[in-house]
Amino acid sequence: MTKLYHIQIYKHFKSPPGTELFSILEQLLPIKFIFGEQDGIEVDGAIVIDGSADKEASGVPSISLSPPTDPANKSQQIETEVKFADDPDVPFPFRGRKVNTKLPQVEAVLAARPDETILASSNRGPIWVMSKVSGVKHFRSALPLPHISTEENFNDVFNGECFLEMLVLLQIVREITANTAYQNAPLRAGFIIDDPNLHWPRYGFVDYREIIAHAQKENYHVSFATIPLDTWFTHAATADLFRTNSRWLSLLIHGNNHAKEELARNYSEAMRKGLLQQAIQRIKRLERKANIRVCRVMVPPHGACSDAMLAELSKCEFESACISTRSLRAHNQDKSWTKTLGFFPAEIIQDCPVLPRWGLTGNVKNSLLLAAYLGQPMILRGHHQDLKDGGTVFDEYARFINGLGNVFWSNMTDLSRFNYLWRMEETTCFVKPLGRSIAFELPNEATEIVIESPGLIDNYTWQAASVDGFKCKIMSGEHLLLLKEMGSKILIERETAPPSPCVKVNLKPTGAPLILRRLLTEARDRLLAF
Repeated sequence: MTKLYHIQIYKHFKSPPGTELFSILEQLLPIKFIFGEQDGIEVDGAIVIDGSADKEASGVPSISLSPPTDPANKSQQIETEVKFADDPDVPFPFRGRKVNTKLPQVEAVLAARPDETILASSNRGPIWVMSKVSGVKHFRSALPLPHISTEENFNDVFNGECFLEMLVLLQIVREITANTAYQNAPLRAGFIIDDPNLHWPRYGFVDYREIIAHAQKENYHVSFATIPLDTWFTHAATADLFRTNSRWLSLLIHGNNHAKEELARNYSEAMRKGLLQQAIQRIKRLERKANIRVCRVMVPPHGACSDAMLAELSKCEFESACISTRSLRAHNQDKSWTKTLGFFPAEIIQDCPVLPRWGLTGNVKNSLLLAAYLGQPMILRGHHQDLKDGGTVFDEYARFINGLGNVFWSNMTDLSRFNYLWRMEETTCFVKPLGRSIAFELPNEATEIVIESPGLIDNYTWQAASVDGFKCKIMSGEHLLLLKEMGSKILIERETAPPSPCVKVNLKPTGAPLILRRLLTEARDRLLAF
């Protein structure tokens, strides 16, 4: 079990605005906040609220923050340019960058001492500095604690528009927990366009040949979320484009009929099963006609999906879902799990992995930087209208993403299987899959592996398989000695109970109004390009 780290809050911080924040962080990280002095508890780090360093905090990593601001002033944040230093203590991928982000209207800046390194500055002066005393890092920030109300969640204070208050807090936690911290999966990315089908080589402003040329030049991958209702016809030459250019293009599943909130309605269990069975049957028809494989990843129309439908997805051949954090929360507002959305590389909701994605509006580059920082796949989503300039918008973001390092671009099945966390303890590799199936490359120094369950259930059985076909079983928490036969690349899959006999649900055929609506929508999309 991962060590629980105690972080002391000086001095006797009891302000109600911090309660929700601390509760959320304790759910996300192996930390426990201690308020004021408590005998018998060994403190691993400290947060100083009043701006004056306590002697008790000198021996452990600490951060000194400005006093909390009035929550009523949160809406008065102003757009500010922040310059990060090119220094090892500035976290990747912010090191050496300039970003525009919203900050509270804090008048004070820091007067950096000779022994302090400036980590970030605004146009007014330093706002984040660090010093070392006997090898222990101490940070100071001109920013207050981020405020999270009872109606808000983690994503409300850590997103493309505002994130710096939370970033400095997460960094001190990373420093405190460094000895047992998890590492992220490799950088990975993909683009998604909603709605196109294989009826013709073009769909509105989407020209598949042109996209292939752009993707080859700039090195990226585009997934098209196709509507199962559209599989009544497949154009052979278009299917051939996808089959012969699978490195650059792929398909995934966009609802079933593309009806309004069709995955978020209050269906019966039988109706949910029927809807997904129909979607899968239609997709299999497409696969037979086109001789291609469609990723079993669901992209709900308009991002509308209930957690009951997510539970059904996990039982119906789907690898994962891909939904923006805000859409996921908007359609599940009464669920307690929405409080922590936006932190992990993938959310596990009702046993279904959910990958995040972002639109092409707002501060997109900040969103990509935050995704890289958190180890999330960098997935941008648009519609055919976003490619009216021929695809240069994807070219620009691909260059930005590729500039972060060695980025893995692929279809959504592969991206789903790269969602995990891992850490080393001497020569033992601990892996925490964020899904039922992951592809993992073992570190060279690893001699044994332990698979940690991501949730509360810790008695899962897993199968580890090498690319050469070597297989072995391992229980959660069990130490497995690594054999040479396994190689360095393994597929880790969670064993599940054999599926119960499929009960065919008599779902009514798609009604004429929905068919007509889809035909008219497609005709409109295609005519827009002329």
